Amino acid sequence: MLIMTTIAFHLTIPPEVYEALTLEAKRAKKSPEDFSVEVLKAFLLRQQKLAKGQRLLRTMPQRAKKRSSSLRADTARRHDDYLYGEFNF
Repeated sequence: MLIMTTIAFHLTIPPEVYEALTLEAKRAKKSPEDFSVEVLKAFLLRQQKLAKGQRLLRTMPQRAKKRSSSLRADTARRHDDYLYGEFNF
């Protein structure tokens, strides 16, 4: 059985952001609080993937020296994918 602990904190947001949040939460048939947690988790996961891609890009030049030129060509061809998350790691 997985026991999940939570931490409560107060977040002040502009009224228009709250309105948009409640609207999207309604569309998803979730409470604004549950929807906020879901959106935050998705955002943080995306940030982690982007950071992983950026680390990979920073280390590719050293790796490319050890490997064939095909890796350098791949980096040049797909650098936007690596930087902006289109590439799944």
